[in-house]
Amino acid sequence: MVAAQRATRIIRPSKRPSIAIHNREFDMTQSQTPSSFAAGNASDGLNAEAKLKVLVVGATGFLGAKILRNLAIDENAAVLAMSRKGAPSGEVTGVEWVRGDMMDPASLDRALQGVDVVVSSANSYMKGSLETDFQGNKNLIEAAARAKVSRFVFLSIVGCEAASKVPHFHAKKMAEDLIKKSGIPYVFVRAPSFLDQSTDYIAKAVKGGKFQGMGDKITRWSYVLTDDLASYLAKAATYYGTEIVNQTIDVGWNDGPKSQQELADTISDILNKRLKIQIIPWWMLQVAARPVKLFSELGCDLIQMFLFFRTGLYVSNISKHERFFGPAPTSHDVITRWARDQQFIPQDLGMAFQQRRDDAPASETMARGSGVAPRRRLIKRRSA
Repeated sequence: MVAAQRATRIIRPSKRPSIAIHNREFDMTQSQTPSSFAAGNASDGLNAEAKLKVLVVGATGFLGAKILRNLAIDENAAVLAMSRKGAPSGEVTGVEWVRGDMMDPASLDRALQGVDVVVSSANSYMKGSLETDFQGNKNLIEAAARAKVSRFVFLSIVGCEAASKVPHFHAKKMAEDLIKKSGIPYVFVRAPSFLDQSTDYIAKAVKGGKFQGMGDKITRWSYVLTDDLASYLAKAATYYGTEIVNQTIDVGWNDGPKSQQELADTISDILNKRLKIQIIPWWMLQVAARPVKLFSELGCDLIQMFLFFRTGLYVSNISKHERFFGPAPTSHDVITRWARDQQFIPQDLGMAFQQRRDDAPASETMARGSGVAPRRRLIKRRSA
């Protein structure tokens, strides 16, 4: 049986809709959030045990913490977060922490007990090792298949199928292939370059009146803000029904990829501050690749990544983004919010776009371009 068939669709137009999870039947007559296929809230008299169980893997990371915050405000989701060491300090309210290690299959089996949806943003390459990106993902996928989860939301990378020379890109493609082979219903959310990081190198340079980049000033590639990416991953986890199942979704900006000159110009306009652009040229990256490989796996990986940007293949196709997650933001909107968060501009200047997104009707958010409101589709938990 193929994965799409395992995520069984149940449509009962003349009856009170319900969803079967863990052999429980839930009343969905009460108003639900548009993005959720789960059921039940406090007003229904249902406790947290009756909610959709969503496990976030990579929850202690910069992006993972943001995914948790998005899921924690969804009244239909019971949110679990996996960590090797237990709950960190400053944990998100409303989240249950479970112990699990991607390199320990037995611990993954325990962490996945009773879980309906897995969301994985885990990676290890920025820590100097690719072990988790390859073997760790394999262990997690096999454990999810044993647990018969109903959906696996996997953070992948735009264009990874064309980037075999970039180890952490290639690891994502291998994981995608393993998930498909496993038969687990999946959603691949493919991200382009992060505008912001836990250590925000762009912001650090801008504070010094500079914009520092790689390659040249004219090659374009796509970007995403991690706040937005976390929102998309959370929406994929709780999206109603089977329409989103087995989809590969690029995310990005409405006005397309940007060159580093264009990015610097937009930042300059928003900040009303002239920036000096400093670029490390392609030839210097090519010369450095071989010697760097001798002493730094991570350094070589990053150089190969930047050289891949030069191919022009690191560009998001946002048609599915807008179909499932609603209107994609513009670069100006995103950079305004980023500048606000970095305290480069007053707080109120970065709120306008967020307000427009919050005010968007459900029909626009969930069925953009279709001209009709989305139908409520329900799924059943996979059975043995």
